Amino acid sequence: MSDVPPFSLFLARLRRMHLGFHALFVAVAVFVLFLSTSHPGEEAIGYGVLAVAVLLASVAAHEAGHALIALRVGGSVDSVVLGPLGGLAHPELPREPQAELLTALAGPIVNLAIVLITLPLLFATGANVWELISPLQPVGLITGAWWAVTLKLAFWINWVLFIVNLLPAFPLDGARVLRALLVPALDYRSASLVAVRTTKLTAVGVCILAWLVSDIKSADVLPTWVPLALFAVFIWASARAEATKQEESDWEEDLFSYDFSQGYTSLERTMEPQRRPVGAVRRWIEQRREQRRRKRRSMEREEERQVDAILVRLHEKGMEGLSAKERAVLQRVSARYRDRQGS
Repeated sequence: MSDVPPFSLFLARLRRMHLGFHALFVAVAVFVLFLSTSHPGEEAIGYGVLAVAVLLASVAAHEAGHALIALRVGGSVDSVVLGPLGGLAHPELPREPQAELLTALAGPIVNLAIVLITLPLLFATGANVWELISPLQPVGLITGAWWAVTLKLAFWINWVLFIVNLLPAFPLDGARVLRALLVPALDYRSASLVAVRTTKLTAVGVCILAWLVSDIKSADVLPTWVPLALFAVFIWASARAEATKQEESDWEEDLFSYDFSQGYTSLERTMEPQRRPVGAVRRWIEQRREQRRRKRRSMEREEERQVDAILVRLHEKGMEGLSAKERAVLQRVSARYRDRQGS
């Protein structure tokens, strides 16, 4: 199963895919509705509901872009967890930089497409688009008729999603783009560690930005620096989580690639310097590890069942008659058979 973050609320199942929200999305939605009650006028709450609806649709479109490309490059998507800035459960992909690069870019490209679609419509209405460019303090966002406000919200929210997701910080898409670009020059582990360090530097940069804008007076209930500071804490924590995930992956690789011909003593010596997580964190990591094992075994069995039909189609129509997903399945199964024969 793809890594599912804690505090995920699953609400539905579409075929084999679990759909849900992260608690952060719920918290942001509730907070937006709370802020709308602080503005005068009966329409304020309606604007708050509209903003949450547009955010939900924009994030869902963002994740749909990821999912479609992930399936196209031979990956799998078994869970979609919507957060306020995009999905927080990432698809399982082939360990290929091109697959990760294309999948990571798909979400922001969808948001950019929505921005480009709404842009001429806003110009046609006479709206001042330049006032909406600021991701921190847009001007006139909820003024005008309902349909005009909807267009403005769609433009501004997708513009923010596009900009923010290009930041080189986990769990945003920019960090995965950075890692995919570095993998050809570095190995996957080194590229991941560089992306983790870049995430921490980005968090520091966002903190500095929060400090710089702390003196700016705002008519909003929430000062501009507060969401920036919270965002910095969020991506710093994500960097820690990604580093822990990488350490866990390294530990598994060391264990399963270990030569037991010398007994267990050298294995114990190898593992001793590594600090193991304890308590609830350790249990959570163990659960994730076991989920991945079960998911991997299930996927391998399912792919091996598909091979016969793929080989028949290959014999009848040739390689060009296979879809990209079928070719990826055939390559993975062939690689597993070669590994088994080699061992």
